[in-house]
Amino acid sequence: MKRIFFVLVSVLLCSELWAQKKVSEPELDVDRIYNLYKDTSDIVIKTGGKEIKAKIKITLNAFDKPYSVIAYGEADAEVDDVLQKLKTELGVAKLQAGYKQSQGTFPVTFNPTGSYEHTLQISYFQKGTQSAKYGIQKIMYNDQDINGLKVPRHVSDFFYFEVCDEGRRNAAKTEEKFVF
Repeated sequence: MKRIFFVLVSVLLCSELWAQKKVSEPELDVDRIYNLYKDTSDIVIKTGGKEIKAKIKITLNAFDKPYSVIAYGEADAEVDDVLQKLKTELGVAKLQAGYKQSQGTFPVTFNPTGSYEHTLQISYFQKGTQSAKYGIQKIMYNDQDINGLKVPRHVSDFFYFEVCDEGRRNAAKTEEKFVF
């Protein structure tokens, strides 16, 4: 009788252990994108039959976990429609992934090189602590016409695509107490 009881308890415990499969948490978008671009600072975005050069900026928190990945750059005015379409496609993909889009646009100031600051309007998407910010700014130069009047001319677009996890942004390590 003791043997049967022992075998029965053993079978129940083993079946309970098999039933407890470890469910992994879904990978955050910032981790997925970080894994794609962690070893490079320059990429080429191929879209709409065009190639657009972009720089990658990755920001890590105190625990060396990525909290922000930004793709940015400047593209010729001729690819404005391709960039606008790409921005729309990125937004649609975020909506399909469960993100919610905030109404309107929001200003973002970005100074990638420390020499020239870009302030552009972005579309903002959020899902929990994750966010995505997509924006394009037209770069205009004023040419003088034959009458001396300034005529604006669209010469290029500055683009900014960011994926971020706000929950990781302010992560800080506790400082060890100084003992002397």
